[in-house]
Amino acid sequence: LAFALLDNGFSSTFVMPCNCSSYSVPDRSSFVTSRLAIETTYAMEQLQAMVQSFIHLTLSFDGWSSQRKDEIYISGAEINTTHVTTSACLSYLVVGIILTGISATGGKICEELTKVRYSILLEYTAVRFSMVVSDTTGNVKKCRALICTKWPWILNCPDPCHPKIKGFTEPMKFVSLITTFFSHSNDSTKYLRDELKTEEDCRSLVAFGETRFSTFANQASSVSRCFNAIQSLFERGQFKFDTKA
Repeated sequence: LAFALLDNGFSSTFVMPCNCSSYSVPDRSSFVTSRLAIETTYAMEQLQAMVQSFIHLTLSFDGWSSQRKDEIYISGAEINTTHVTTSACLSYLVVGIILTGISATGGKICEELTKVRYSILLEYTAVRFSMVVSDTTGNVKKCRALICTKWPWILNCPDPCHPKIKGFTEPMKFVSLITTFFSHSNDSTKYLRDELKTEEDCRSLVAFGETRFSTFANQASSVSRCFNAIQSLFERGQFKFDTKA
């Protein structure tokens, strides 16, 4: 039974008159406390075995503040917040480094990432990594440089979504202007939705505010998918672009 049901007062009220004296309604906190550490250890062992079967991994990391304002850095293969991404574009969140009350300098982040307990990342598997990615904040930029100094075959790459890579700037601007135009025009969105009903793939545009390559890739893919319908509507005069787009 889902905890959403068990946590409801109805569960206790229901169990009492059933004369089930040997049964107590499970408590969510007790269950999670006893099982979470075991499940996490098992999941990380499985993830480490899987990641070590790949080459050309990408390491990415970013800062994040929880609702309790804990300063957390996450690493992984190709996803911000210590992620690891494989050459097949699969990303895995592999660790969250809590630095509450500690200055999150580039050196400190690099030191944490290379500790033995995070061996899934670099200390024992660095030869499997080909790139490290982050945004251009000073501390993570420094961390990237330190990683690439220690393991010089790893390429140092700023996140294209911020955007700091010249080749990505214009396409990203174009895609964002297109999706922004439609998000601000209910009429145009309706015309597009009706036009797409005749298409084999009738999914419309999607837009994301997060500066993550995976979400931007979905956004760009949606523009490409809808482009013929947009062009057809434009040529018939159903709407006109009155923005920079």
